[in-house]
Amino acid sequence: MVDEQPPLPLPPEPVQEKTKGLTPRVQEEFVVTDEIYSQTLDEIKEFVQVLNQVIESKDFEAWSTYLTTDYMQRTSNPQYLAEQSEKPILKKKNIVLKSLSDYFIYVVVPSRSGAHIDDIEFIDRFHVKAISIIRNTRGLLYLLIREEDQWKIEVW
Repeated sequence: MVDEQPPLPLPPEPVQEKTKGLTPRVQEEFVVTDEIYSQTLDEIKEFVQVLNQVIESKDFEAWSTYLTTDYMQRTSNPQYLAEQSEKPILKKKNIVLKSLSDYFIYVVVPSRSGAHIDDIEFIDRFHVKAISIIRNTRGLLYLLIREEDQWKIEVW
């Protein structure tokens, strides 16, 4: 599966949910208030707007600063790149991904340029799903994590 393809359909989920133990530091129930939801949605819309500019300008170095270490390691893995290279859209164009930079140019740029956020869903205090609605279907655009007061793209 090419992670950066059009958003994956998601069933509607409540904005409030208990933490799922994604990080050791988050174990308590996290309740999303209207104020937190609104503020976070605005932050993420701004984040995606900046990210879109980086992607559209094909600035790999800048894009990589918006990724978690886990995302970079997973996406740079030769086995992962080989699997992605077998996807029909890349295979048809005889594209073989050999690096994270290749992944950015051949997968992210064509599939994420001009992305937009319609909604967010909290997984917990630090993890948020950025949702895009395309043809009345909710899809996961990014899984984001807040690290040191900055949003970053996390491993799916």
